[in-house]
Amino acid sequence: MHWKTWLIALTWLPLAGCAEPARVEYDYYLLALSVAPAFCEDAPQRKRGYAQCQALSERGFKAMPLTLHGLWPNRLDRRHPAWCGGESRGAFCSLPALKLPAGTRAKLERTMPATADCLDRYQWAKHGSCSGLDTGTYFAAAAALTERVNRAIGNEIAGHMGREVSLAVLREALAKADPALKDAVTFDCRMPRTPDPAKRRAMLREVRVVFERDPETGAPGRPLDFTRAGARHYNSGCPQGRAYVDTPLD
Repeated sequence: MHWKTWLIALTWLPLAGCAEPARVEYDYYLLALSVAPAFCEDAPQRKRGYAQCQALSERGFKAMPLTLHGLWPNRLDRRHPAWCGGESRGAFCSLPALKLPAGTRAKLERTMPATADCLDRYQWAKHGSCSGLDTGTYFAAAAALTERVNRAIGNEIAGHMGREVSLAVLREALAKADPALKDAVTFDCRMPRTPDPAKRRAMLREVRVVFERDPETGAPGRPLDFTRAGARHYNSGCPQGRAYVDTPLD
């Protein structure tokens, strides 16, 4: 199916205080998943100041190797919609608290440990507000997709904690566990800014997955080939197709 057949203009009612409804157009969803140890190692202040980094443990990492960064309604022209509810862009915890069903809140806190740093508020204000979904539906979908990707390659990533893994091995795991995801996934490596020389190596920082927008529900639908979302290759910054999986242990 060509993307133009499922590109849909969304109309939604804004939060109180916004005089007119906004019209939002987007082409697909991008699910961004973090490898928490690499995120926390990127800057010393994160390890000291972020609750998610202070709580990071080997047990927690093995249980959820990929954590939810965000679920983003994106455009092929890269003019991605954002801040569709008109919220201010202050500190994360200064944004309005979200009202979620208890079950959705529990799953979100499991898949997004950074809710302790109010990342859920920020992600809703910047991205979720553009989806056309209510908060419960949006975060339930994001949590479910996070769990799906972890079921497919989480064990392989956790099994390489403290050493390198070939992206080919991760793609083979995807092909075996969840074939529909294989060509929807890209891998992002970055060199951390840590002052520790031993940690100065290209780390697997994020795993990104693209999905169609279901034309009936507006929620994420089938996995979408990453090339149709504008990506040229599944490898983004991983030298020789290999990525170091950082460990939460010092």
